[in-house]
Amino acid sequence: MTERAERQRFVRDLVARYEVASQRELVELLAAEGLEATQATVSRDLDELGIGKQRGADGRVAYALPEPGGVAQRLRQFATAIDASGNLAVIRTPPGAAAAVASAIDDADLPHVLATVQGDDTLLVVAEEGRSGAEIAELLRVRKEARPPVTVPREQDEATEPGRGAGETPGTSGADPSDRTIPETRAKEAQR
Repeated sequence: MTERAERQRFVRDLVARYEVASQRELVELLAAEGLEATQATVSRDLDELGIGKQRGADGRVAYALPEPGGVAQRLRQFATAIDASGNLAVIRTPPGAAAAVASAIDDADLPHVLATVQGDDTLLVVAEEGRSGAEIAELLRVRKEARPPVTVPREQDEATEPGRGAGETPGTSGADPSDRTIPETRAKEAQR
């Protein structure tokens, strides 16, 4: 595979997986994958791949693939709310968009998802026996909110709380703070 083809494969994968808002962010993500590229090169790649920016259901703008995307992209694009009841996750979308989200979830073959049933603006995701709708709703929220793994700068990790050692931040148990990523930090904050 040529360097260009490999880089473009990574660009497509990163845009499908994460909410990428800028070319600079994409250059940084490629560098994290070991691929050096300039902003101008990334700009050409995006143009050749037909990748453009779209406004998501939450109003934020990010790059999106031109063809039907994966579950994360569809959730970002259309899901306005994700809730749960019993063994069901309930996803609200704008009118006419539930089928696109259901199709992406079905195609993704997500763990513990038995089936989807959609109407015009609401989608039910049925959890398999022994699983709750809350578990599935959280799985879908995590997919929707996927952010690129950006290392937290050390300056932010120097904050301490009473009873903690210097350089030890909440939830790290003395681990090297530079090894933490923003998604890990958000997950730990959500557990508190």
